[in-house]
Amino acid sequence: MEFERTGSRQTLQLVSKYLSFLHYAQTPSGHFHNFMSYDQVWLDDQSSDDCFGRVIWACGYALSSKLHSNVQKVARQLFDAGKRWINPSQSLRARAYMTMGCYYYLKNVPDGDDVREAMEQLADSLCEAYKYSAKPDWKWYENVLTYSNGMMPRALFLAYQTLKKKEYLDIAVESLEFLTSVCILDGVLYPIGCNGWYLKGYERAYYDQQPVDPMAHTLSYIAAYDVTQEKKYLDLAKTCFDWFFGHNSVGSPLYDPVTGGCFDALAPDGSNLNQGSESTICCLLTQLAMQPYIDLLGT
Repeated sequence: MEFERTGSRQTLQLVSKYLSFLHYAQTPSGHFHNFMSYDQVWLDDQSSDDCFGRVIWACGYALSSKLHSNVQKVARQLFDAGKRWINPSQSLRARAYMTMGCYYYLKNVPDGDDVREAMEQLADSLCEAYKYSAKPDWKWYENVLTYSNGMMPRALFLAYQTLKKKEYLDIAVESLEFLTSVCILDGVLYPIGCNGWYLKGYERAYYDQQPVDPMAHTLSYIAAYDVTQEKKYLDLAKTCFDWFFGHNSVGSPLYDPVTGGCFDALAPDGSNLNQGSESTICCLLTQLAMQPYIDLLGT
């Protein structure tokens, strides 16, 4: 995304470095390792479903982007070698990540019928999970709200763009509206806190709020806008984007302009001062995702 924005040679070198790491991490079966020691020894047999889904998302995006053709070629090789593992896993988030990867893959390879079929199976499984758990007062895919909640509706918005099944759009809108009712309070984003989550029928946790959630909210609202063209979704995306810069329940910025990093969490007394890689990536992804829409907001 940053290379598409700037064309920076330095950024392209980083892309190559990260893609090389994924190439090294791929196992002979096509899955991926996740945990590496400091002496570059893999500590696991293969990654979690969530991790695998994120790799498929990343490779699909790299393939669909304006990157060098050699980068696209390697990204497709990694995706194709791993696509045998694309299936409706037990993890809802993994299903969402894999759906996103398939969406981007098909933008570059529209005749990829096996990937299209896999995408439809994944999206259908998200809908089945929703229909099983959703009630009039709980329009969600499971009986608990935890982390990265916005990714499930986002996946269905993207699947709708490709497959045009109205059920995907209907469930995406319903579930996103429910998530909005829970997490946007008086114009401020209150992501579900990791200290207890929100189990149906119990009190929700408000802290600690983690950057992965405002990112997922923002991406989901942008996807909703792209499909519906309803400006309210852009306004909600901006509300979530602003969480990183102090428009949150504590009034404490998570983005650090000195380091360019992002603090790891928002607690009742302010920001957790650690700046982990996941938090920083979430903040950067959110900024890059919002950048093309800023002019539409008039700000």
